[in-house]
Amino acid sequence: MKKLVPHIILIPLLLSIPIVSSPDFDGTLSVFRVSPFQREFIRFVLVIFFFYLNLNIFLPRFYGKKRFLAFTICIFISFGLMVALPYLLTSGNFFSQNPPPMEMKNPMPSGNMPPPMDGKQHFPQFGPQNDASYHQMIFSSVLPFLFSFLSSLFIFRNNEKKELERSKAKAELLNLKYQLQPHFLFNILNSIYSLALLKSDDAPNGILKLSNVMRYVVQESSKDFVDLSKEIEYIKDYIALQLIRTDSSLDFKYTEIGDLKNLKIAPFILVNFIENAFKYGFNAEENSKISIKVIVQEGVLNFVVFNKIVNTHVNEENSLKVGLKNTFEHLNQVYPEKHTIKINENDETYEVDLKISLI
Repeated sequence: MKKLVPHIILIPLLLSIPIVSSPDFDGTLSVFRVSPFQREFIRFVLVIFFFYLNLNIFLPRFYGKKRFLAFTICIFISFGLMVALPYLLTSGNFFSQNPPPMEMKNPMPSGNMPPPMDGKQHFPQFGPQNDASYHQMIFSSVLPFLFSFLSSLFIFRNNEKKELERSKAKAELLNLKYQLQPHFLFNILNSIYSLALLKSDDAPNGILKLSNVMRYVVQESSKDFVDLSKEIEYIKDYIALQLIRTDSSLDFKYTEIGDLKNLKIAPFILVNFIENAFKYGFNAEENSKISIKVIVQEGVLNFVVFNKIVNTHVNEENSLKVGLKNTFEHLNQVYPEKHTIKINENDETYEVDLKISLI
């Protein structure tokens, strides 16, 4: 309905243009009884009608599908109707059968046909009275027709471009998701594998957490948005898997403030920062520190991840950089002008401060 409102307002405004601009307009509707105005008004209505006909039928069904011959025929037929209809609908003698008589000098009878008694020969006359009228009919229709045609073509091409951009963005976003998900799962499996090698009692709990994570990935990966509460539960399970393989050398703190209900977020947009923190922020041989804050206030999510840099020899450094790059692209596509991200980095610490408006 919102898309129809501008057209409902615009069409009456356009139809008022030939009325108020007519030299015969005297402030009343008597102008509709004047034949020249009737023709111009009908032509104006046909211009608007052709605009929508071309935009919604001719262009998508013929031009868009490269059926150029059918498209050209439709355009020429439309132009012919725009030229002829105003005269056909306003003139009862468009096909004049009784034109003024034409004088004939020295009429020559042929066959058994007797010459006219008055010495005059009659011929039927087609259309307006002279060729100038034909030229005037065509010329007065060319410019409005071209304007209607070109404007509808411009809008159609612009809509095509926007649709292509939307499809491309959706495909890129889907591609980003599938790039990120295997990356997460591989790291989680490595953690479970380490527990199995150590025959740790935490292995069953780790398998349960992995099951929760995989179920979430399978069920939610195809969605554009998920409940924020579900995304945070997924993050907690991921953190639990990471913590299983750590020891007392890690000073870890998780803080959650605010109501997570009734808010949606794009899935898998936060976890890569946590993965980055554990990769660079934990080293069993050094005092490590990682803190994660989830603060929700008035529909704005403030997500802060801090870590000391204690591990500078990361085997998957390149893949981590790709993951972070994809996350930044993901944010720009899903939350343009609705998020801010600050990265505070030095030789000893790394902090990500992300704010997203989820309203």
